[in-house]
Amino acid sequence: MGRTLGLHHVADQTAKLPTEIRDQLTSDGKIESRLCRLAHIDPDIDTTPAGAYRLEWLQAFIDQDRTARREIRRLERLIDGLADRHGTTLRDETGIGPIAAATLLCEVGDPRRFDRESKFARWSGTGAVALSSGEGQGNPVKHRLDFRGNRRINSVLYIASVTQQRSQPEAAAYLARKATEGKTRREARRAHKRQLANRVIRRMWRGETARNPTHTLAA
Repeated sequence: MGRTLGLHHVADQTAKLPTEIRDQLTSDGKIESRLCRLAHIDPDIDTTPAGAYRLEWLQAFIDQDRTARREIRRLERLIDGLADRHGTTLRDETGIGPIAAATLLCEVGDPRRFDRESKFARWSGTGAVALSSGEGQGNPVKHRLDFRGNRRINSVLYIASVTQQRSQPEAAAYLARKATEGKTRREARRAHKRQLANRVIRRMWRGETARNPTHTLAA
């Protein structure tokens, strides 16, 4: 989170650079790309005192960020190795990398404490909460996010959903179909996160059974 906040600050400072510097960066791509271009700008460029100060601060941040990224990669490799030893298949789910898998394993603990998918969905904040009483004897029509769920896990599932929408045609088609059914973008996303939650807990159940075949789910 510290690096994320730092990059937000960098984006703000970059936008305040004088035109003669900003024009060399362009506004295309992520802030990391602009930082790479910034590293090659002449620190003695003719600019205002304020511009020179901001440029000096930003170029110092580049070195700090490189160190941070090396540490992040080292930790990811370490976590990847631990996940291999654990035997989890969570990383086989598109959008769930080493950090996300570790977050799930640590937050969930023993997955057998959830004996049904609906219980895990409620715990993870992906179980929809009804906002309407339906039509007559029908089911509720409108739902909202369950704010009592685990926000870390909800965030993991949200990122995985966005990643799958971008890279998997079936996920994009599912979200598009929900839109044609009259769902808002948030409602469609919520439905997809619920699908992901079901797949995640099934993977965790299977993994736990493989590690401890004599144990069964809680009644």
